[in-house]
Amino acid sequence: MQRKVKKKKRRLKKSVKRGCLGIIIFLLLLALFLFFRCSPARDFLFGNEGLTEDEVVEPDSVDMAIADDVQRLIRQSFHIDTTMLAVDVYDLTRGCYVYEYHSHRRLIPASCMKLLTGIRALKQLGIDHQYSSREYIIGDVKGDTLYGDLLLQMDDDPLLLSFDGFIQAVKNRGISHVKGKVVFDLLRTDTLRPHHTAQPYDITYKQVPLLMKGASRVKREFLSSLRTAGITCKGDTLLFNVPLADNAELIYLYQTPLREVLKPMLINSSNVKAECVFYHNKHAHDRQAEPDTILQMSTFDFIQTECIYDRIADFVVNDGSGLSPNNRLTADFLVQLMIYAYKQPDIKRVLIDEALATPAHPVRHGSLLGRMSAPCFRDRIFCKTGTLVSYASSSLTGYAHHINGRWFAFSIINNNSPVYDAREFQDALCHILVE
Repeated sequence: MQRKVKKKKRRLKKSVKRGCLGIIIFLLLLALFLFFRCSPARDFLFGNEGLTEDEVVEPDSVDMAIADDVQRLIRQSFHIDTTMLAVDVYDLTRGCYVYEYHSHRRLIPASCMKLLTGIRALKQLGIDHQYSSREYIIGDVKGDTLYGDLLLQMDDDPLLLSFDGFIQAVKNRGISHVKGKVVFDLLRTDTLRPHHTAQPYDITYKQVPLLMKGASRVKREFLSSLRTAGITCKGDTLLFNVPLADNAELIYLYQTPLREVLKPMLINSSNVKAECVFYHNKHAHDRQAEPDTILQMSTFDFIQTECIYDRIADFVVNDGSGLSPNNRLTADFLVQLMIYAYKQPDIKRVLIDEALATPAHPVRHGSLLGRMSAPCFRDRIFCKTGTLVSYASSSLTGYAHHINGRWFAFSIINNNSPVYDAREFQDALCHILVE
């Protein structure tokens, strides 16, 4: 009898010890979770180098309430593939991560790739960068004849639609005959084409801007315009980086602000404008640059040089538009990119005030047309959409302005989900972020 009692006591002690050990392990795991969720250690491990130790704080009750609501939304979303879903939300006002779900999983970003293209251009070229095309006469004008050459120095301006202004400038100078040549100095000489992994019908030759149809087409169009206007010339030639002669006279200047190209690119998700900006960013620094590999490395160099993100080894950036289904980015990277832009006052102002789509806006609804029409979204969501229907990919990245005045950066990537259901999920998540 005494042996049985002793055995029971020993079993009870073991059970109590095991229970206490289980509670201790649970508490340790909970402490580790909270520690890594919003701490410098998390940044060290996961590459959020855009933050400093002083800026990292714990989520407060508002952040935790939003996190709970987002988690609940994911659990209730039965029509999307949550295994191929990535969500990342960051409190810009307080400097803290709010919620992450598969945020480091590499997925197809679709047109959210345009954010990387646009922000990189704004930083490297400058927010006041202008596409500039100039027309010079080099020589003497006697009567209606130019005894010399007509020089065209042209950027790859995607908004230049015709040569009418250039032809009119020649006529205004009283020139009907050019005894020399028409010299073309073009920033880009090849034709704009989508990446070979994209669908060929996404960017057709008819959609390509005039100055990106190739050097032979540009020359043919301009010479044809000259003949139509009754202006004759002896011939033409194609040169690069032509030094200006002392007697060169500027007769026409056509300029387009970079921001005017970014607006249709980001608001209306123009693939053509995105590819134009993607290539121009390199060509503006090196007029001879052509190979895709150089352009890719330039993008990665930008990410690393600006210390935006350090886990880019497995990223794939094939283009500037997001048309390539082989592109791979993470939601965490896109949020870090938006944090980086937010901390650059000039870039932040351009994005929020001019270049990002915002719902229910009479002009800037863009690719958000028909989405988030409730009044609570007006002037509170500023974002970029992304869609590749044939690959069941949809994305949304940008800024949310909460009703209490806080700003959030967020990124949502849905792969392998019906686009309609993915958009419904994204809109519901944005509703959480604004109210």
